[in-house]
Amino acid sequence: MKRRRLWINLALALAILLAIGAIVGIALRPQQVPLPERTAIVTSATVSASVTASGSVESAGDIDLSFTTPGVVTSVEVKAGESVEQGQVLATVNQTTATQQLAAANATLSQALSSASTSSSAVSNAQVQLKLTSDAATASNESLKAAVVQARSNLSAAEKLWSDTCANPDDPTCPNASAAEAIRTAQNGVKSAQLNYDSAVTAATNAATAYDLAVNQAAETLAQSKATGSTTCTAFGDSSVNCATSTGSTLAAQHAYDSAVNTRTQGKQTDSQTVQKAAMALSTAEVTLKKSFADQAKLGSDSVRAAKQALTNAINAQDKGKIANAQSVQSAQNALINAQAAVSTLGSGETAGSSTVAQAGIDSAMAAVAVAQRALDETTLIAPVGGTVGSVNITVGELSTSSASTAGGSAAISLIPDGLFTVAADFAETDAAQVTEGDPAIIKFPAISGESAKGVVTSIDPIATTSASSSLVIFNIKVSMDSVPPGVQPGMSASIAITTEQVSDVLAVPQSAIFTVGDINTVEVLRPDNTSVKTEVTVGLKGDVLTEITSGVTAGQVLVIPTGGSGTSQYPTGGVPGGSPFGRPRG
Repeated sequence: MKRRRLWINLALALAILLAIGAIVGIALRPQQVPLPERTAIVTSATVSASVTASGSVESAGDIDLSFTTPGVVTSVEVKAGESVEQGQVLATVNQTTATQQLAAANATLSQALSSASTSSSAVSNAQVQLKLTSDAATASNESLKAAVVQARSNLSAAEKLWSDTCANPDDPTCPNASAAEAIRTAQNGVKSAQLNYDSAVTAATNAATAYDLAVNQAAETLAQSKATGSTTCTAFGDSSVNCATSTGSTLAAQHAYDSAVNTRTQGKQTDSQTVQKAAMALSTAEVTLKKSFADQAKLGSDSVRAAKQALTNAINAQDKGKIANAQSVQSAQNALINAQAAVSTLGSGETAGSSTVAQAGIDSAMAAVAVAQRALDETTLIAPVGGTVGSVNITVGELSTSSASTAGGSAAISLIPDGLFTVAADFAETDAAQVTEGDPAIIKFPAISGESAKGVVTSIDPIATTSASSSLVIFNIKVSMDSVPPGVQPGMSASIAITTEQVSDVLAVPQSAIFTVGDINTVEVLRPDNTSVKTEVTVGLKGDVLTEITSGVTAGQVLVIPTGGSGTSQYPTGGVPGGSPFGRPRG
């Protein structure tokens, strides 16, 4: 009995010990950190910035295109009546000066970067400049390459303007249908003139035969009449009635003979004149045919000569541009290497303060590079929209005038857009300063639910005006629609969103995930244990929704967006269950 009680007591004691251990274990176990409520994933995306305004639909008119600055025209790639596509090169002026100015601006910027502070901000600036320079060099090289491709295409087209096979308009291998038609028309003229000449000769020959036959018959009749009269007068006497009758017949036969001779003389003269006129017409037609041959051959030869010169100019410009672009990139790379080398010499714990003056110099140099790049871009006249060339008022070798000097005069090239309508809107001067011709746009129509259209900026008024309802300075900007949605009419209200800047395939996060204090930008990076760590980042383009991140985080990292953060996250964010992020531990 005692042994049984002992075992019961031992079991109770063991159960109590196990319960106490469980309670202690639960009490000592660390509490799980709650997940934050709002997060965003660092991902590769397209970041775009835009400006908006409201306007109205207008009927599209001709677009006058001119070079911004004067220069010697090196190529004219189109002619009046030719169809062109959006982005097609229309003409170019000499790029040597613009290329040299861009190279000088890049060199100045590289020098400014290399002489700036040796802090991480200097390295960051050098990295940004290297990217800008590389992008600009790539764009310039592509533009130069496109110009060469276009020039080769133009040469190929010019070489097809004439071939010896076109001498036979029925030869299907003639490359120029219009030339063959011109030759065919001239040859038909010769054939027609030859038929007329042959007909005139045949008619004259037949008429001469008829004339001779009539004269011969009249001569025979006259001879017979004379013989009969002589016999009659001899037989009956000269004073007889019979003799008088015979004499009258002889006089009538003589008159008939004389008339036949006169008719033959006048008829042959008239027929001779007709044959001569037909011969002259045939000669003129043959001369016209020879001239048509010569004109078509000369047109082809002149076109080939001009196209070859344009191709040579384009190749020379490409060679010089490649060298200048490579030098610009090399200068930017050297500046980055120098900045990185300077940073590496700083001791641990040391920091290099940024100089306001140095940064101002960098900003000024970057602005100069942007201006020089734009000047280089503007040496090429590009079709802002698809359409038909209305007129071409420049030729290769002449000095083109600037768009400012052609106000009120004729543009270098006028373009008739394919689209039927444009949208005009007044933009505030701060927004208009960010817009350039060719920028893409999205147009929406409040009166037509769900309808929108894509377009491009085709013109920006060079002169500002003041809003009638306020003192706001505005610029009128016109956007040409790529296609017109059903129901859109002139005078209809429209809203325009113009994309002023865009970068693709870059790391991006919502603006609300970034905290900015002065020049410092930070984000909260979520750790695996649901705690977060503040991380400094370098931002690039600040878009309408997303902001580009150039350094500090990597793709796939999760960022914490605290409740009450600035802005509303649209992409790429997502909430996860958990407590208030303000109560989370920080690593």
